[in-house]
Amino acid sequence: MKPTYRRVVSPPFARCAFLLLVTAPAFVARPVAAQQMEESTEPRQPSIWMEPRISLQHTVTSNARLEATPVSDQVTEVIPGLRLVSNTARIKGFFDYSLRGIHYARGTGSDHVLHNLNANAVIEAIEQRAFVDVEGVVASQPISAFGAPVGGSPANPNATQSSSFRVSPYLRGRFGSLADYEARYSAQDTHTNTAIRSNILTQDWLLRLGNRSSGQVLGWSVDASQQTVDYSLGRNIDTATLRAHLVYAISPQIAVSGVVGAESTNQLSPIRESNSIVGLGAVWQPSERTRLSFDHERRYFGNAHNVVLEHRTGLTVWRYTDSQGVSSGQNAQSASLGSLFDLLNGVYARQELDPIRRTQFVLAEIERLGLPANLQVFPDFLRSSSSLQRAQQLSLAFLGQRSMLTLAATRTDNRRLDTIARSLGDDFDTNTRIRQRGWSLWLAHRLTPNSSLNASWIEQQSMGTVSGLETRVRSLSFGLNTLLAPRTNGGVQIRRVVSGGPAIPYRESAVIGTITHRF
Repeated sequence: MKPTYRRVVSPPFARCAFLLLVTAPAFVARPVAAQQMEESTEPRQPSIWMEPRISLQHTVTSNARLEATPVSDQVTEVIPGLRLVSNTARIKGFFDYSLRGIHYARGTGSDHVLHNLNANAVIEAIEQRAFVDVEGVVASQPISAFGAPVGGSPANPNATQSSSFRVSPYLRGRFGSLADYEARYSAQDTHTNTAIRSNILTQDWLLRLGNRSSGQVLGWSVDASQQTVDYSLGRNIDTATLRAHLVYAISPQIAVSGVVGAESTNQLSPIRESNSIVGLGAVWQPSERTRLSFDHERRYFGNAHNVVLEHRTGLTVWRYTDSQGVSSGQNAQSASLGSLFDLLNGVYARQELDPIRRTQFVLAEIERLGLPANLQVFPDFLRSSSSLQRAQQLSLAFLGQRSMLTLAATRTDNRRLDTIARSLGDDFDTNTRIRQRGWSLWLAHRLTPNSSLNASWIEQQSMGTVSGLETRVRSLSFGLNTLLAPRTNGGVQIRRVVSGGPAIPYRESAVIGTITHRF
């Protein structure tokens, strides 16, 4: 029997339709002769995996709007969704979309529809020459750092839907044996559903020349870039940068690098100012399971750095990142199937080489244990200008035969860079510095092959420079997840949230029931 091909109907959302249109070539049937040739050879693993699903969720909450004066309600959500993973020769990436129809029994919020999207693909337009990166994220994001965290009741007044879409075509090749080259253009458009925060459009141009073949001791590269960031409630920020890199491999496991350059920007003043760039870096990779990289630069705003440590064993996976640099507000979200998925995907990479089968296994394990795919402690808050941000993140996962323990800890420190625009409507109008820290601990234990228990403890804290502007939120939950029928899961969760900060004190108790069927 010849394979059949299913046509995906794009959701009623313009930008989601665009992403589907871009990835549509992956669904075009190949010539009959090619299919017959494949049928006559050994069977291959599928290069495209598509899984529709539908969920029904009902929440009984004592405080639907997460306010000091509680109002109870019952919230019903119908959530159809589609997950797609492609590993074809020309398109590699994923697409995960869901539509949430929300109904409030007592009217604490207006019935509405929300979109959730995570999509990321690399398209090879011309073989080994021309490529296109496509990325899209649609999710709920906190408006203020000092409001209720996103992720609980959908009636939370501090939550708004934001969408970010990025398209980046580029050429890549080599000038004989002299140098590699890359010429890239990138456009990223971010919109929010609130009028009190900026929409952001960023355009980047990049030209890179370099030469460092595998096994070569000495390598070099030169980068020239131009970036324009347009804030709808602020002003345009233009930055031009020129960098020269030199890399020296001390051994196959250790390499050091140096960088010099110059940049011109109007970030700190109404006219462009020029500054020099000096930096150094190092990479140490003693084995396939361990990698440490470090980069440090002196730039116009001070010191910038980026540290990444990754290590995994047979039963654990560790990841730590520490970065400081300019944040435009667009990199608050990134397309991913979840931070927990990313951790486990690395663990099973050596056991299952096929990326689609590995994706299926990891996602099934996460759903079986009733754990969230995303362990993010809190999504970054919206702002209307660029900031100097230091972000530290630690993620751990301990895997047992029937249990899993995960820990995620985050600490961020943000300061507004634009001192010219005084009133933009965001949290930096009254705060020169905003610090956030928090952690989440999740434990899951499989009772039987088809059922599991899970528990979580989450703490979040946000602090500003204004006296009394502080929030402290603690959340505790217990859940039971079980297989009700083939491809149908059901779960019940009990949640207790206490906000003890002076800014938004509130308490909430909730019971959530969920049924999900995967087609």
